[in-house]
Order: sequence, then C-alpha cells, then structure tokens
Amino acid sequence: MQTNFREPTSADRSTEFRVMAIYVFAVVLCSGLIFLLAPVPGITVWVILVALATFLLVHWNARHSGYRCAHCGHEFQVSVLTEMISPHGPGGGGWKYLRCPRCDRKSRARVLVVVD
Repeated sequence: MQTNFREPTSADRSTEFRVMAIYVFAVVLCSGLIFLLAPVPGITVWVILVALATFLLVHWNARHSGYRCAHCGHEFQVSVLTEMISPHGPGGGGWKYLRCPRCDRKSRARVLVVVD
C-alpha cells in the first residue's frame, strides 16, 4: 500500500505543539504525584513512566511523519527506532538526517505529513 504525503501546514504544527504540551504536562503531573506519594520507589516508577511516554510520543510521530530525500526526492517513512535516534532540526520547515532507501545517500530529509 502506497503512503501519501504532503507538506506540513500551520495546523499540523499546531497539532504537534498540542501533543507535545500534553506530553510534558502529563509527565510533570505524574512525576509530582509519584514523588509525593512514594518517594523511595518513585524514581524507578518515574524512569519507567518517562521511557514509556517518550516511546509513545515517538511512535505517534513516526506514524504521522514522512520524509523527502534531498537528493532524489523519494518520499518514505522510518521505523520508530530510527525516528528516535536520528539527528533532526527545525531549519527550513524541519529536517531529519536519514539515509534514503532508494538512492542510499545520507541527507537532511525534509519532514512531511502522512495523508490519512
């Protein structure tokens, strides 16, 4: 099945900002409750909570984002692990340093949005 992509809009960026804000709020709220209610085992629970929440956030982003190779223009998605560990930045609408599956060259791939 072919996945379709499009350039991100301001509404997409707003949605991404809201998801990030909810993530930060939830982690901060849960962190406070964990340390108030159970200070001794709290650090272990907190680390597990943050790791799980981060994985869910990265998984959401990997399923809703695609990338366009700067060399050949091929549009593709990446795995959750690649999404988590590859360098990225905000310049020019967003980029991620990836190896293209078609031309096998590394470049700053432009961020795209998956069309539902």
